[in-house]
Amino acid sequence: MKRIALLPALLALSLGLPALAGNDRINKNINFEEEKPWAEQDYALPDYPQNPDWVEVKPDWLQQNRFFVDATTFSVAGDGVVRFVSRVLTPSGVENLSVEGILCKENQYKAYAFGDSINHRWIEAMRPQWQTINSADKLRREQRSLMCPSNSAPRDAAQAISALRGAR
Repeated sequence: MKRIALLPALLALSLGLPALAGNDRINKNINFEEEKPWAEQDYALPDYPQNPDWVEVKPDWLQQNRFFVDATTFSVAGDGVVRFVSRVLTPSGVENLSVEGILCKENQYKAYAFGDSINHRWIEAMRPQWQTINSADKLRREQRSLMCPSNSAPRDAAQAISALRGAR
């Protein structure tokens, strides 16, 4: 008996579906935007550090070199990239500076420029490319773990700097 009553309801529903399919008013209230591919924002190199605020990063206690980032050059852009000046200091006093970025979400880094310590200027990288932070790159792994909460970009530069300072 229930089957007989269900049959007219199913028939009415199936006859109405073609009419609904051609109806232009359906789902007009929902506007789905297509997801756009990620694009890096334009970035201007910071001034060569005159009065840096070096914050030490210790990726490994066995390292002889010392690693720092300049808190005055931190930026977090809408593209999810944390950018900063990085410094490597060898035990003999040799200093290497670079401008780098970490794309938190993708576990990648890019070197934008390298420091000329004699002329105090940046030499831009010829073809900067995003590269995966691999397991052997202890420094960038440590930087990402500190600066990228939950593997995403921090709210702002202050949050990243606070995390770095707290790790000392």
